[in-house]
Amino acid sequence: MSDLASTVEIRLDVPQSGAPSSIVRHDHVSLTQRIAVLVTADLAGVALIGLTVFRLYASPFDYDEGQLWAGLASFLIGWVVASWTQNLYGRKILLSGARVHGQHGLVACALTFGIVLLIGFALKFIGGVSRVWLLTWAISAFFWLGGVRSLWTYCLHRSLSRGKCVDRALVLVGAGGHACHLSEEIERGSRGEIAVVSVMGIPGTPGGIQIDRLENAVRAGMIDRVIIADFEGAIEQSRMLLARLTRVAVDVTVIPDLAEFHAPVLNVDRIGRLPAIDLASRPLTAVEAALKRTEDLLFSCLIMPLVAPVLVIIAVIIKLDSPGPVLFGQLREGYHNRVFKVWKFRTMYHEVRDERAVQQTSRNDRRVTRVGRVLRRLSLDELPQLINVVRGEMSVVGPRPHALGMTSVGLPMTQVLEGYAARHRLKPGITGWAQVNGCRGEVDSHEKLRRRVSLDCYYIDHWSLSLDLWIIIRTFALLLFDPSAY
Repeated sequence: MSDLASTVEIRLDVPQSGAPSSIVRHDHVSLTQRIAVLVTADLAGVALIGLTVFRLYASPFDYDEGQLWAGLASFLIGWVVASWTQNLYGRKILLSGARVHGQHGLVACALTFGIVLLIGFALKFIGGVSRVWLLTWAISAFFWLGGVRSLWTYCLHRSLSRGKCVDRALVLVGAGGHACHLSEEIERGSRGEIAVVSVMGIPGTPGGIQIDRLENAVRAGMIDRVIIADFEGAIEQSRMLLARLTRVAVDVTVIPDLAEFHAPVLNVDRIGRLPAIDLASRPLTAVEAALKRTEDLLFSCLIMPLVAPVLVIIAVIIKLDSPGPVLFGQLREGYHNRVFKVWKFRTMYHEVRDERAVQQTSRNDRRVTRVGRVLRRLSLDELPQLINVVRGEMSVVGPRPHALGMTSVGLPMTQVLEGYAARHRLKPGITGWAQVNGCRGEVDSHEKLRRRVSLDCYYIDHWSLSLDLWIIIRTFALLLFDPSAY
């Protein structure tokens, strides 16, 4: 450990007697300043759009300008509430990538204008306001916020790709001997957001940095974060280090050795006075589960009256095309491996139906009727599953339920993939993240199964109302063109 600092390319050189004299200075992106720019662009841009649209459309008709200022004030209130509920300006969302960032921004925009309408009706100023103005303002704001977020994310990622960083970290290790590997893992795992300026020993251990030099480096603004790893053999030294670091303004992160558990750390919590690390959790909290159920019921209640005539027409055509029942019920595994019967329009000849899905449907399958090919191509055969949604057996969005006898290259799914059952932690859906990413049709290889389960688990671990909305929008787009549908 005596020459630990020399084993990495970057070194921290701080004289014992005074302020730090030299450090390899990484270009530093000020995330706080960038967030301030984003907030200003959001509010100023939408307000300017609302004002401009009002001047161009509403003013010639002599609308009261008091309605304009009431609308702008309502937007401000709505945006504060919506951005708070979506954690829109939180570090986690901002650094999650363009897709997640954009989704939360657009959902916040929809919530905001919903609040504007509620306030308008409550205060009775909405009746005299031009609906064309409000609609044009909302649509324009929608595109503005999406464009601003795309540009903001692009600029941030471009800065990171050029070697800049959000945090400059000093890594302090105890008795471990993988300093270089740890440094590379931190930078790679953070996607360049954290730059390791140096790796050194914990103060008080052989080759460790002196605590005074570390404090001086923090006060000089050279370090934003201190990461402590491999501390199990230096508990007392780590405790003393933490006591000193609480005196200065620096983020302190501890990386415990959980390699033996082979599980990711989901969250760090506290039980009483004891620190607690979450390694697994329910995918949805009670509130989130209630929101998702509300989403399912609202969507079903809105869609079912609209598609009712289509359901009748499809039922008649199926009956005229081939003998047999209109609906086809099949047992499938759902939430927590519970078996339920999923309903679909019959797309195969009745006498060759496969209720246990022993033989998966393939392209140009002779068992599929003429009408069935069209229904499967447009996914119209899935519409009766709205019944399953209303009954609470399924969701609109979720992992697609598989039939009980379904196999992958002749082997049961659970034998092919050990983590297959993890996709049953959430209710199955009519559509899902795997389906809108090309995983439709026959599972005729182990690799297809792995990719499908991987996408399903990603959805479960990253669920949000905005992600559901994005999947529904993409599903409607795929109804028109999807080469993998048959």
